[in-house]
Formats: sequence, structure tokens, C-alpha cells
Amino acid sequence: MCLARASQCQALSGTCRAGVGSRSYRGRMTAADTIRRLHDHRVWTRSKILAAARTCADAELRRPFEMGTGSLFGTIVHLWGAELVWANVLEETDPATVIPSADTFPTVASLEEAWKPLDARWAKLLARADDPAFLAKPFGRVRDGKSYITNGHDIYLHVCTHQHYHAAQISNMLRQMGKSLGPNDLIVMAREQWRA
Repeated sequence: MCLARASQCQALSGTCRAGVGSRSYRGRMTAADTIRRLHDHRVWTRSKILAAARTCADAELRRPFEMGTGSLFGTIVHLWGAELVWANVLEETDPATVIPSADTFPTVASLEEAWKPLDARWAKLLARADDPAFLAKPFGRVRDGKSYITNGHDIYLHVCTHQHYHAAQISNMLRQMGKSLGPNDLIVMAREQWRA
């Protein structure tokens, strides 16, 4: 129940208006609503990851770890690369895109710049989440010479859960360096937005 904002919430009757960025939901969320909510969380978590990375010296960013892709920076680049791969798959431009190595970007700032046009592409892709045919459509992905088929709905979800998996590794790496990513669960984001 949404007790903090009783005037805006009627949880017992099944309708609740909870702020989601600039969106509000009444009643049941659609598949597109859920997809966009998870992608809101992906971007919110990524901003926390990049803020933490900006506090690290280059040696810390590239310090070897036996998790993720082998370093903090490499794992963050991997997240960018995964977003690129799946954007290309959904746009049907290059199903065989390879995730780049950490050496592709010299700095966190250069990686952040590369994320800007990719974010614009994802905004357009997320606008297509309202189309049931697009969600159900099979998309081809080629990896290590093997072909895989996945529908649009599962690709949207995978991009988010993939980042969440690696965010846990990033949090662990930062902790071993005496730093913190801070809480990054979706519920933490939701509470921050609710307070705002």
C-alpha cells in the first residue's frame, strides 16, 4: 500500500499512481510499461556506476579482478558493448556485433560520450515497446559463429538483467578498493522518485 501518499493512492481498490520519472501508472502496468520501468532502472544504475568510476584512478579502473570481464573499466565497457549489440539486433543493422575490449576507450569520459548516441537509439527502441508485434518478433543474433533467435520482449528484458548481474560484480570490485556503488535496487530508485 502507498501509505505515504494516501491522497494519490488507492491501493485497496487496485489503482495506484506512483511517480516513474515523468510517467505515472494507474491500475495494471502493460508489458511496455514494465519494459520501460526496467530500462529506467538500467539508466539510473548506470549513472551510479559511472559516478563511482569517475572517483577511481586509472590504475584502479584497470586493476585485475577475477570477476566481470577482468577489471572495473572492462566490465563497464562490456555494459556499453552489450547495449550496442542488442540495439543493433533490434534495429536489424548488425546481428554479429562484437562487444569491444576495454582498450577501445581511453577514459571514463570518452565512454560516457559514446553512450550519448546509444542512449538516443535506445529511446527510439523503447518507443517501439508498445507494439505487440515488435515484442513478439523473432530477432537474429550471431555470436561466435552460432545463430540465435530471441523475441523482442526477451531482448528488452535481457539488456536490463544483464546489467544488473554485472552491477553486482562492479559493486564488489569497488568495495575491494574501499569505495561504494551504494544501493542500486529498483526499490531504492522508486523510493527516491517517490520522494521527489
